[in-house]
Amino acid sequence: MSPPKPTIILVHGAWHGAWCWKFQIPALEALGYAVEAVDLPCTSGIAGTTQFDDAAYVRSVVKSHLSADERVVVLAHSYGGPIASAAIKGLADQGVLGLIALCAYVFPGGMDQGAVIRDMGGLPYATWDVPSEGLFLVNDPRSFFYPPDVAADEVNWAMPRLRPQSMAANMGIVPPQAWEDDSYVGRLGYIRCTADLVIPIQLQDDMVAGAGGLEKWVVHTLEGSGHSPFLSRPHEVAAAVQEIVDVFEAKM
Repeated sequence: MSPPKPTIILVHGAWHGAWCWKFQIPALEALGYAVEAVDLPCTSGIAGTTQFDDAAYVRSVVKSHLSADERVVVLAHSYGGPIASAAIKGLADQGVLGLIALCAYVFPGGMDQGAVIRDMGGLPYATWDVPSEGLFLVNDPRSFFYPPDVAADEVNWAMPRLRPQSMAANMGIVPPQAWEDDSYVGRLGYIRCTADLVIPIQLQDDMVAGAGGLEKWVVHTLEGSGHSPFLSRPHEVAAAVQEIVDVFEAKM
């Protein structure tokens, strides 16, 4: 008898919350997965919250499932990529099957994100210290997160649910990363989205290549998808997750 399917832990990106997975959760459940979506501290409205705070919270959720003898796969979007990777570091032999990054950032541990952003002259798409000191917002999320494939109804549903993001989370140091460990070779997945405006496809590919390429990562492509396929293409995302998890299982 094959073991039960792993539980999928969903980690959202900046300015989002667990709400953003509303359509993704039933698509995964239809394939037989148990699912939990987290709300990261960085979007709680508390200035000063860091990536380490976010990673510690996700790790606590992951470990609660491991303590119940469940196996876990973490699916992370955008900013959530380094958070999820930090959260599962050292847990490869304790029940964590792997990590799947959904058009997500892949950064090395110890990277000074603040220095990189300052060298870029800031983030042109964001307004700092709004709505209050230490928080920031995207200037035009409607044109940034959702083109070209999220339907207008879903955009209108999502827009008022976006939350201010802690500046410290984006301007700080990246925690130590699980993807850098040999124990996760072949148990890392990346779902690339070719029409993403937030993380252009070339940057997605460059990050995966710089993180070990196809020797470490199982890559699946969503052609024509923008940055929010959990809204526009939840069943395609679920199918990609299934294919990647099957590869993870074969590696075990």
